[in-house]
Amino acid sequence: MPDWFPDSSSRLSEMHQQFLEMLQDGRHMFDTATSVVLAGGDPETIRDDLFTTDQRINKTEQSLRREMVVHGTVHGTSSFPALLVLMSLTKDAERIGDYAKNIFGLARDGANMPTGSRLHELTEIRDRLSKMLVRAHGLFQQQDEVAAKTFIDDAVELQRQCESEVSKLFQVEDRNVAGEVLLLRFFKRVSSHVGNIITSIVVPMDKLDFYPGVPESEQ
Repeated sequence: MPDWFPDSSSRLSEMHQQFLEMLQDGRHMFDTATSVVLAGGDPETIRDDLFTTDQRINKTEQSLRREMVVHGTVHGTSSFPALLVLMSLTKDAERIGDYAKNIFGLARDGANMPTGSRLHELTEIRDRLSKMLVRAHGLFQQQDEVAAKTFIDDAVELQRQCESEVSKLFQVEDRNVAGEVLLLRFFKRVSSHVGNIITSIVVPMDKLDFYPGVPESEQ
């Protein structure tokens, strides 16, 4: 249980577990959508699964919001800091699913993707981010501050890499790179949201979402 939870009541434990389920569903959506856009598969084969999972994430978020209101009403101001943090984190988890839908949209709209070594580079970035989503789930359970700081550094590095790749693509003149640019921007945003979640392990509530040592312009 995170340190910012005021007690270890069964209801708070259930809320914590529901949040972890949102993270799992977000990772599933991300993997599913990126596999299709990078492999060039038929997006219709994943549509139902993707949007069913998205609906489950949304319902979980709505359920958590209702439960947070009830919990705050019953337990009073002592529970407000924990509930405010959890409210913020659930929005980050929900946004991971939203960006997965944006990635699906690239596949649905037939966005041009590269081949050869360039495709391999994008796939490597995708694989790193997928593994980060798995790591985030474990870190949030363990509340390991040392590992969390390493994770945040990795998230920042991936975001900077995405921006560097986008800058390079703006110099390309012999092919349409719009799809790649959007995909990299979506990768960056997923990394940012999962990084926000892990900041809750190492910073107080007022510093949530702000990576230590990173200029605000890069948040």
